[in-house]
Amino acid sequence: MKTATKKATWLVVGFYFLLFAVWQVLASLRLAPDYLFPSPIQVIHRLIELAQDHLLWPSIKTTLLRMVLGFLLAAAIGLVIGIAMGTNWVINRTLKSLFLGLQMLPTAAWVPLSLLIFGLRDTGFYFVVVMSSTSAIAIATADGILNIPPIYLRAARTLGTPRWAMYGRVIVPGSLPNVVSGLKLGWTLGWHGAVSAELIKSSIGLGFLLYMGRELNDASQVIGIMLLTIVFGLFLDRFMFGLIEARIRRRWGLTAEEDLSA
Repeated sequence: MKTATKKATWLVVGFYFLLFAVWQVLASLRLAPDYLFPSPIQVIHRLIELAQDHLLWPSIKTTLLRMVLGFLLAAAIGLVIGIAMGTNWVINRTLKSLFLGLQMLPTAAWVPLSLLIFGLRDTGFYFVVVMSSTSAIAIATADGILNIPPIYLRAARTLGTPRWAMYGRVIVPGSLPNVVSGLKLGWTLGWHGAVSAELIKSSIGLGFLLYMGRELNDASQVIGIMLLTIVFGLFLDRFMFGLIEARIRRRWGLTAEEDLSA
């Protein structure tokens, strides 16, 4: 399994290397002006300039801080509401349709409302993240609880598990894979919302750098910040949510025995 994992890693690295090589070749052919279609080298050079001008790292730090604080609040709200939905059919029937409707809204749609309510204060960013993330987390948590095999609940009752202990011993562990998936989706939607808010109502952050790149007709800056956003998303998926999900699967016997040695 370790060999297969290494092969998969090198396959991914090779794919991205090929992708950047093709990008460089197309840029070298001058099919479009540099200010519209910059090369990877130009994009990297522009990111280095932003770092040297002390604009890149403060923007990354600000966006991550806003996102983490807003997401923690959204996760707490979403988990509580999701547990209530998953254990009470009345709450589930009423709130699920509402949350499904809210998920139809683009995350950027919350930005004008946050401006009206909070103005340019940082509270508005947290509002956008919470409103973008909460519904996905709540729905995933509720679905995870509702999809627990009934035999697990009956077995727990047969073994004398008291009602108050069912949450900690059966319901929460049984719904964890769905909960983690909901948190991943909630993080993604919240990240979209945070960057969208910074495009409109901030003077620092990754969204602000995107806005400035557009204003300056600097495609290298715009593409560079987009790539950074993708890298952060992949990094968090692999090294935060991915590790949590793998640990849960091992803990509850959802991973094949041979995978444990990988």
